[in-house]
Amino acid sequence: MIQTIDKCGIGLNSDLTPEELGDGVWTETSNVRFNNGYAERFKGSIQIFGVPAVTPYYITPYTTYLARYFVHAGIAAVYADVGTTRENITRLATTAITSITCATTTATLTTTAAHGLSNGDTVTIYGATPSQYNGTFVIAGAAGSTFTYTIASDPGSSASSVGVLLKPGAASNPFTGTVDDRWTGGSINGVLILNNGVDIPQYWGGDTALKLRDIPGWSSNWKAVSMRPFKNFVVALGITKSGVSYPNMVKWSNTLNPGSISAGGDWDETNPGIDAGEQELAETSDIIVDCLPLGDSNVIYKERSMYSMQYIGAPYIFRFQKLPGEYGMLAPGCGVSTPFGHVVLTAGDVVLNTGQGVTSIANGIIRSLIFKNIDSTNYKRSFVTSNPQKNEVWVCFPFGTSETCNKACVWNWIDKSWAVRELSNVTYGAFGQIVGTSSESTWADMAAWQVDATSWNENEYSPAEARLLMSHTTPVISLVDTGTTDFDSQISAYAQRSGMTLGDPFAVKFVKSILPKIDGNTGSTISIQVGAAMNPNQVITWGAPQTFTVGSTEKIDCSVSGRYIAVRFTNDTYSQWRMKSFGLE
Repeated sequence: MIQTIDKCGIGLNSDLTPEELGDGVWTETSNVRFNNGYAERFKGSIQIFGVPAVTPYYITPYTTYLARYFVHAGIAAVYADVGTTRENITRLATTAITSITCATTTATLTTTAAHGLSNGDTVTIYGATPSQYNGTFVIAGAAGSTFTYTIASDPGSSASSVGVLLKPGAASNPFTGTVDDRWTGGSINGVLILNNGVDIPQYWGGDTALKLRDIPGWSSNWKAVSMRPFKNFVVALGITKSGVSYPNMVKWSNTLNPGSISAGGDWDETNPGIDAGEQELAETSDIIVDCLPLGDSNVIYKERSMYSMQYIGAPYIFRFQKLPGEYGMLAPGCGVSTPFGHVVLTAGDVVLNTGQGVTSIANGIIRSLIFKNIDSTNYKRSFVTSNPQKNEVWVCFPFGTSETCNKACVWNWIDKSWAVRELSNVTYGAFGQIVGTSSESTWADMAAWQVDATSWNENEYSPAEARLLMSHTTPVISLVDTGTTDFDSQISAYAQRSGMTLGDPFAVKFVKSILPKIDGNTGSTISIQVGAAMNPNQVITWGAPQTFTVGSTEKIDCSVSGRYIAVRFTNDTYSQWRMKSFGLE
């Protein structure tokens, strides 16, 4: 008699005991995903772009009308990569300004110390209010700590916010954070914002000559744990002012004009003429971690609670409401949007926040695997990202004693299946459209037919769909789900199911062969082992591994008996394969 195990794509369940699980559920897996009813080997990862000049700890897409960038940030420097070229966009050293006054269209600028400039030098002023004072100018009347320059129109008053002065030939001004000062940010109005929680938050408009700049109106005495865009505002969370911590504070900018990071106003919550403001969310004692837009609301995640931030207009601008439940976010970057809501790594669970309620998607399936193994020192280096090409969320975390993320628990939001993917010293991940060209330009560049994982004429670098990229301490930036290896190293993949009763836990079964239904490259080999135990807690006695060759083998023979049957499929070669079902004779 042949007992068929259908639906091999149900996924992994490592929380429950094997004998509790139904057919098609796996008890142990590595580098095997579950998609469209199949169990299949994960594809590999390859290097994309050149070798980073710094170890990247953050990566984010940024698009202008002229280019598609992936910006990566190290501890001290930030680079923008367009696929063919890379630019250092680290902020430049600036000079502090004491005042800017005007007489019609002649502005007089005074610096806090001698500026060392000469007549005819070209300087850039930005972040000043009114905006007429900003721009690139040729100076005159240079003397000590003052100089003059001509502006396009009379601003009507002295500068209420003096901004900063960028002198010619300014050197890079490295950032001062550490590995655990997490970068946050995003794109708003065509402008990229970045914040490391230590230095003044930065913005960049895509001009590689201008580099990153201090966000206008932000005091040098302020810090924010996280900074994100929402609607036409920049939202800062977990504020420190002049050394005084306000861990429950939400602070937001004035409304931004399209294509700009400034609206002539700033972050002054006391100015009734602008929309900037701040609000303490102190109803719960836990501190703010991060935020993520959900529909028309911005969900603010604290450590063990959530708040909704909704735009209502003047005079209050935003309404804040505590959301039901005691779910929060483990660390900045530990949440991602999906078509069904937010998937969030919390302090003890992985949940789906649909906007109508929060439910666990890991409890009783994979929750124990994550939280019994996450590194207790470096757990805040975890992050959650998306692989839209495969309808997946990747929950990445340091497994065991690792200092970087070396394991991802992968949730498919269509099939609701879980899988495990091994990672190589990953620091962060982000998805977006890329610009690149395949290195396989000739017949000689292509892999052998029997091991190549791509379809004929397939463009794995197509900008038509969003792709998942990851940053590594190697240093390298990788394109995920490409090829059959991880940086030319073989991927060991296996899927194991133990505790199968085949409908009767009391009967002793004798298994004499396995008949797998495996699709793959002809000649691909999968090692199959069959084992058994008489009792649920007994150690499995495994038979010898047998080789199954795709395209030529129909079954593998074995001789195993017991009440609880186990089977293990292992693949260490370069090929791709997938399995819908298998039979036990």
